Order: sequence, then C-alpha cells, then structure tokens
Amino acid sequence: MSEAGGADHGQQRLTLGIDSRLSDTVLVAMAVRGLCTMTSLTAEDINRVELCVVEAVNNAIEHAYGGKSGFPVTVELVLCPQRSLEIGVVDCGEAMSWPPSAKPQATEDMGVWLTSGRGLSIVSRLMDEVRYESDQGRNTLYMVRRLGS
Repeated sequence: MSEAGGADHGQQRLTLGIDSRLSDTVLVAMAVRGLCTMTSLTAEDINRVELCVVEAVNNAIEHAYGGKSGFPVTVELVLCPQRSLEIGVVDCGEAMSWPPSAKPQATEDMGVWLTSGRGLSIVSRLMDEVRYESDQGRNTLYMVRRLGS
C-alpha cells in the first residue's frame, strides 16, 4: 500500500471486513466494482480487478482458514486518482508459499484439479503488480492496477 505518513495526493481509502464465509465474498465484489466505476478502468478491466480480488479473498478463506467461518478477512483499498488502485487482502491464518506455482497439483478428484490452483497465477497476469507478505501472523496479498489518464 502507499507510504504511510507521506502525502496522500487525494487518495481515497476504503477498508472492508468480512467473515471467512465464501458467501460473503459477494459483498466485497460489489464494493470493489462500485469503487472501480469511479476510475478510468474499462468495463473489461473492472471485471478483471473484481475477479482478482474475489480470487484473493476466496484463497484466504479456503487456504489460510481451511474453509472455516468465524475468522476475519480484510480488504484494504486505496484509490490514487489518475494513478492506481491498490488492494490488500489480509488474513491471519496459515501463510502460503510465494510465488504461486505455475501448475496446480493433480488430485484424485479431476474436477478439483481443473478448477483449483490457478487463481494466483491468473491474478499475477491480470494485475500490474502483485506481492505477498507474511509477518507475525498477518498475511497480505497486495495487488496494484494502474489507471490510464
């Protein structure tokens, strides 16, 4: 996210908190979509940003918390008009390995193999910058989407 204590140049910040239930990701998706409509992003780019955020939130729920509800997932959004949209998805669960592997691991359930394990690779391709940090039990996937002028 942007430098703390620095000039904010008109930054707008929004913090969303949900419970670790997959059904709550729709709330995040709607909020992200609404914020993106305030930018110069095209409809296609808005869909891509929304997909990336939902994928990151789903990963936090499914992997950091093992699909269990009752744990916090926080989405921090910083809109830097004319520059970028910065997004941090935060959990306090199990840390993941980074960078994500390019190929998902095969499982006996072919349906799971076909739909699982590719999300972070997709996020890395669709966003302009992606990085992951895990520090003292706080895991954050940072994503940046630059905005056109």
